[in-house]
Amino acid sequence: MFCSKGGNKSGRSRRRLTAKAVLQKSAVADGNIINSKKRKHFSWLGLLGIKTSLENTMKKGRITMKRIRKMMALVIAVVMMVAMANVAMAATITITHDESYEDAGGTARVYNAYKIFDASYTTLSGENTQDDKDGFTYTPDDAPVSYSLATDSPWVSVFMSGDTQVAATAAWVDVKMAADGSKYIVTPKSTYTTAEQAAAFAAYLEERVPSTATATEVTVDGGAATVDGNGYYLIVAKDTKDAVTKLALVTTDVTIVEKNTYITTGKTTSETSYNVGDTVTYTATVDIPSDTALTETEGTGYKAGHGPIILHDTMDSALTFDGTTSITATMDSAAFTAFTSAADELDDDCTFEITIPVTSAVLGKTITFTYTAKVNSTAATDTGFVNELFGENNGYKTTPDDVHVYTFDFDFSKEFTDGDSSLTATFEVRTDADDASTAIAFLEKEDGKQEKAGSGETGDTTITITNGETIDLVGLKAGTYYLVETSTSTGYNLLDEAITVTITDTTEDPENPSHTVTYSGAGISGTGTIPVVNNHGSVLPSTGGIGTTIFYVIGAILVLGAGILLVTRRRMNAN
Repeated sequence: MFCSKGGNKSGRSRRRLTAKAVLQKSAVADGNIINSKKRKHFSWLGLLGIKTSLENTMKKGRITMKRIRKMMALVIAVVMMVAMANVAMAATITITHDESYEDAGGTARVYNAYKIFDASYTTLSGENTQDDKDGFTYTPDDAPVSYSLATDSPWVSVFMSGDTQVAATAAWVDVKMAADGSKYIVTPKSTYTTAEQAAAFAAYLEERVPSTATATEVTVDGGAATVDGNGYYLIVAKDTKDAVTKLALVTTDVTIVEKNTYITTGKTTSETSYNVGDTVTYTATVDIPSDTALTETEGTGYKAGHGPIILHDTMDSALTFDGTTSITATMDSAAFTAFTSAADELDDDCTFEITIPVTSAVLGKTITFTYTAKVNSTAATDTGFVNELFGENNGYKTTPDDVHVYTFDFDFSKEFTDGDSSLTATFEVRTDADDASTAIAFLEKEDGKQEKAGSGETGDTTITITNGETIDLVGLKAGTYYLVETSTSTGYNLLDEAITVTITDTTEDPENPSHTVTYSGAGISGTGTIPVVNNHGSVLPSTGGIGTTIFYVIGAILVLGAGILLVTRRRMNAN
């Protein structure tokens, strides 16, 4: 609504005009907007409600040229605003990938966007993000919009058979010729409101794309693609059939998050820390959606969009894979053998790969694989080692599953009171304090480290340490150990009991493993480096040693002998 103010100073009443009122007053029966008698009173100035005021003011000589220029500038600005409001804004489609998978390095998926209907909107503003929809389905009554189908559109053949609408399409829309014959008016059914119905409509249209229909290519993560104006679009994967076809209602800008179904993978181990030489058992799973494209060959390779599922496994250098013969697979609790594996001459950095052809038998199933590797002697203390798995299917891969496992360590120092560097003691690290057969063998390394001997390696269960030395024992898993002193230098006391050592895995961030060491026994307790001290003197041997027993035996013999002698003398005296 626009207001016109009179030019006199007497405060005459203000007149209000609307565009609708002006058009109604000037309309004539034959359909002309303005008749000749009223033409001089209807112009852009008249529509804006300022022409009468301007004429009156100029007649009375009450306006200057400066004021005229200002008013004309205002008129031009308003006219430009009205004109710009009627210019159609360019429409774009942007498709981004779902974060649950990553680009495997191949060609990004490309979609074809076909304009099915033209769309006219009551309002055109803002950005239309449709990622909260099921996939990127957008049903027609989600926006104030009217639809039409151009008479020369190749899609007319899909909806019309002569002058009659194709019966199958009536499940979603009504299509009728406009009264003036310029286009078809398309009206969505009142029952067409769900994502499932839109998916069915999209599938129907995909099977009937006219050969002459043109499309705009939209590359996933490739930025905005300008399409042929506002409309209702069919979006179809260009080269593959495993992508779910959708419909999108496009306003000025539409951002679509691709939410097609893809394989998913997972990987676990039963423990997180291991000794050097231990065997690690990995369990990997792959979930195969029921709509995954079946594997098909074409020529010497696979048909585009119909390749197999490939699992890629990469092991850290601290792990030695036990070979493809260690791989077993199950599906529905039964052995699954329809796969191949390779560990040699791979083109990438993978340790091995598993290839699974997609057949109808695996659709909607979960396949579980187990395989083993050994922790070798190169395992670095407290840095962990990683086994990575990802699945690939038709150019896309799952987000890698990184499984971290670790080895830990503890260290101890030796001190002889009033001793020199020539003094030594020997120790064993056992898993049972009273069982010498449980002693762990170690290999001497550089920088005061001794590493647990790995599979096939010969180490020494006896650890020799000198006065003032600290030894770091590495390659151990979290758990409880016993540090037992087996000998010490002459004149020094041997520890009277084993020291209990507990390694606890305190890792919170897999990328930054951590652990704590606590100890107790032989008169000491604490955390961190274990301080073992040998003191001067002699200590009576523990139970089971000879100790004072010999003296008790001799004493008992002497007492017994004295008793016998006393009895003998009494008898002799009695005689």
